Amino acid sequence: MNLSPVVSRVMAGAMSAMSSRALRLLALGTVVATGLNLTGCSSATRLVANPNQSSTLKAKNYANYKELYLLPPDTDPRNVMPRLATAFEQMGYKVTVYPPGKSIEGAQGTGFLIGDDGFILTCAHVLGEEKTATVTLNGNRYFADVVKADKDADLALLKTRDKPNPAVTSLSFRSVNKDYHMGEDVFTIGYPLSSLLGNSARMTKGLLSAATGLRDDPKQVQVSAEIQPGNSGGPLLDKDGQIIGVIQQTINPFAVAQATGGALPQNINFSIKHSHVLDFVKGASEPAYKAVRFDKAGGLEKAGPAVAKIIAGISTVEGDRANKIVVRLNYISKWDMWYRFSLFALTVYDFETRERLFTTGQGYDNMVSNEDVVINDTLAQFKRGMGLH
Repeated sequence: MNLSPVVSRVMAGAMSAMSSRALRLLALGTVVATGLNLTGCSSATRLVANPNQSSTLKAKNYANYKELYLLPPDTDPRNVMPRLATAFEQMGYKVTVYPPGKSIEGAQGTGFLIGDDGFILTCAHVLGEEKTATVTLNGNRYFADVVKADKDADLALLKTRDKPNPAVTSLSFRSVNKDYHMGEDVFTIGYPLSSLLGNSARMTKGLLSAATGLRDDPKQVQVSAEIQPGNSGGPLLDKDGQIIGVIQQTINPFAVAQATGGALPQNINFSIKHSHVLDFVKGASEPAYKAVRFDKAGGLEKAGPAVAKIIAGISTVEGDRANKIVVRLNYISKWDMWYRFSLFALTVYDFETRERLFTTGQGYDNMVSNEDVVINDTLAQFKRGMGLH
């Protein structure tokens, strides 16, 4: 599907995916911004706290953090990462080390259950190039494999490796013989902005604005129900809780403002029609298509358990998000009679809020120091910043 630049698919932002590249750029920017604070002091290293923390972060006791995700620089020529991992483990943290370019969590979207055997529908752009997914369905976590993904249709079919709880009833499709009616009530349900709002499904009500989509695309409908990053792949429901589409994309307000001289669009969103969704399912898997339910209205209140949070790839993040930190390493090594650092910095983030706690390290070339001194001093500053004794 050749999408207009004024359309953006509804995916989680780079920080909600905790992209390694995004954190590397943010960490380097932080080091540059605090560089003056890390220089000109008698000690080789300094600790620079974030002065603009939210009230949520200020209320936290840093000593309560239990898990640490360690993100490397693009290259580690001095093999610092194993040393840091060991040091953090000795401090009592459960440490997970990520390779360069690996995200802690993949892109996040929504999907929904088809039948009883673990088939789940979502949008292809939620998964990107991943061939697996992590699915949270009715509070239970499953790993799933991609049965088929069609980038042109922007649809993907998953199958969980373990059969879901039989108590969860799949959603029903409305018959394709029943026409769309402009002005009819429609509902979206999914996991928008889950890193901020939490891991409970959210439902939004709107109207069917048009029975066609962008530039009168016959494969889409336009709806006024608000959608946010994370809604992609979720079902569009009618007043009886039956599927009439799959949430796909929203208009890009910035592009529209530029094209119209400043006008901002209001609630212009698009869903793939359920007739095209069913055609995709039929071609993707005969067992999945046979499991599809039609015209079995269960009501909106029963939709929640059948709607899944989807994370691209196999996510290793489990449990309470509030007790985790992310530590990004950046350094520049040089040789001049001996190895030393002209820059060495650890930037520490709260995983739940995505905010920086502090940056610590050496922000300049101290000619009388060496690698061991800088690493040990930085780890000592880290312990001080985390309230460890």
